[in-house]
Parts: sequence; C-alpha cells; structure tokens
Amino acid sequence: MKKKILVGLVLLGSLTAGQAALYFQGTGVGSGADMGAVANPTIVDGNPAIVVANTMTLSGLGSSLSSFTVTLNISGGYNNGIYAYLVNGATTVTLMNQPGYAANGFGATGAGMNITLQDGSTEHGSIQSEISGSVLSGTYNAAGNLSDFNGINPNSSWTLYFSDTLAGGGDATLNGWSLDITAVPEPVNVALVVFAVVLVSAGGIRRYSRMSKAAAI
Repeated sequence: MKKKILVGLVLLGSLTAGQAALYFQGTGVGSGADMGAVANPTIVDGNPAIVVANTMTLSGLGSSLSSFTVTLNISGGYNNGIYAYLVNGATTVTLMNQPGYAANGFGATGAGMNITLQDGSTEHGSIQSEISGSVLSGTYNAAGNLSDFNGINPNSSWTLYFSDTLAGGGDATLNGWSLDITAVPEPVNVALVVFAVVLVSAGGIRRYSRMSKAAAI
C-alpha cells in the first residue's frame, strides 16, 4: 500500500509542478519542438514603420502558463535601435526598446545578440540598461514583465514583432527565436489525482467500490 501511495504522490507532484516544453523557429536557439523556419527574418534598418511579425501556434501544453523565457538570436544591424514585443491574445509585453539608448544616448551599439529574456535575471540585469558595443549574449530581464502572461492558456498563437527605430548598421536578421514554457494542468485533473491518492491510502478502491454498490441498492 505504501508503494501505491508513493506512486500517487509522485504523480501528483509532477502534475502540480507543471509541464515544460521548448518551441523554436529558425536556428541558434536550442532544441525542442521545431516550428519551422523564420518567416520574416529581416529587421529593416532605421524604419520603425516597417514591423515584421513571426508567429508560433503551440499545442499539447497544460491549460495555464506559470512561467516562461524567450530566446532571441539576431545578427547584424545595431542593437540600440531594436524594438521588440511579444503578443498572445489581448496581452502584449515589450521585450526591448532601444537597448541602452536612454542610458547614454548611444546604447548597445554591437551588431547582433543571442540572449535569453526572463523575469528576475541577475546575470546582466535589464536589457534596457545594456550599453555594450559587442554581440550580446547571456540572460537579461526583458523591458516589460513576462509574468503578465501568467495564467493564460499557452495553447494558442504567440507573435513576435520587431522594428528598427534608429538608422545605421544596416538591416538586422532574426536567425531564430524560442519560447521555453512551463504550464500547469487543468485543476480538475489535479483534483482527480488527489482523490485517487486518498482512496488508495484509505485502503482503497475496493472500499469505495463496496460503498458505491451499497448506495445503489
């Protein structure tokens, strides 16, 4: 009986802990569920009116997002002019808005990046404070709060938008992007597992079956 209880508790823990999966488009952003090539890779230099969009439609996850990160692989251009935001349904989060430009009037003047954006990162701080002239790498906080997406159903369309607001450096190229998502299951599924664990620990299924038959007589 103890073994059955332990198995039930392990299963409960795995459900409540959440289901993680990585989805990617393009290259250079890790491995997971391949969502194909980047449809609109060119971020046009110095023209904020030209906004490029790339969409991933996800499925097979739990019903409620609990946390996630975004990875971007970009080459060329100047990083200080890039404006990027992510949209799911009615929720929009700004990923970056002219990195470092407000800090010194020049900002991150390097050409390209391979970075991960997440809430609470202590590796580099906010992408908005970056003034490096090198290709950016590592983990940053996004300009906005990725936690604004918490609680939504991740089995839907996610669209990443880019534009370049400052001229100079030429066009940038989006080589790839990914979403690393953790989602939790439907509450009813968790309740069913708890119910099963209680039945087994009480001695179990047979007792419940006899009670059900007695109630039906």
